[in-house]
Amino acid sequence: MQQAKRALAIVAFTLVSCSSPVIPANTPALPVTTLRLYTTTAAIPLLQDLTSSYALTHPNITFETLAGNYQSMIERVMRLEMPYFLTNHLPVDSPLLGYPVGQDGIAIIVHPDNPVRALSSEQVRQIFDGTLTNWREVGGAEMAIEVVSRENGSGTRAEFENQLLGERRVTLNARVAPTSAAVVATVAALPTAIGYVSISYVDERVQALALDNIAPTQENVGNNTYPLRSIIYIVGVQEPVTDFRAFIAWIQSPQGQAVVTRRYAPLLPTP
Repeated sequence: MQQAKRALAIVAFTLVSCSSPVIPANTPALPVTTLRLYTTTAAIPLLQDLTSSYALTHPNITFETLAGNYQSMIERVMRLEMPYFLTNHLPVDSPLLGYPVGQDGIAIIVHPDNPVRALSSEQVRQIFDGTLTNWREVGGAEMAIEVVSRENGSGTRAEFENQLLGERRVTLNARVAPTSAAVVATVAALPTAIGYVSISYVDERVQALALDNIAPTQENVGNNTYPLRSIIYIVGVQEPVTDFRAFIAWIQSPQGQAVVTRRYAPLLPTP
């Protein structure tokens, strides 16, 4: 090692002592690779965090992204218009391959002025199927309940219905919001409203309710105590290779999981 260092020093000295100007060698530029990774709206914050963080240490990788509901994303991937997308919903009978990257919780949200701070699973079921129609029936004020739901084809709606409603369906009187952000905006504007979104969308404009006395926090999702939660997957029709494989492996690594936990829960239960 010392001989190598001396050799480098001698070469450098020889170059400096020459009369000709020294032209530094150019570092070969790495070829830029574009990865197409789309997402359902519940995972938009995760997609933004992951792609921006990965690009910091992998400057040769760029991303092409697009968001939509679960149904539109699965149709695109089945038509081979895109290779993979992020989703918090993957049915057990899905033909797609799924690679887990984190955990999501579905928070029940109300307007901050609503005095109700907790509901049972049965109360939520009866509110969303239209059985309970007034907040006084669950300890709130005398005012009609305005149900806000996602549209058909939404992965978050599918998880909400599968896990909480079972054979029941959302009341036909519900307001339908096309995105997670639209649910938050609608509930924030209506003191009588109730809706559901990924925990990553909960902010100061709305109040997230405890469900069965368990708050919808990242910690409670991560330790598997919050009852309404789902796995976040990167899904596609074929096994990833090369750059995509490396990207998914990075997300599942401690470095990638640290990015996931900015807004969601990690893959492994928290101690």
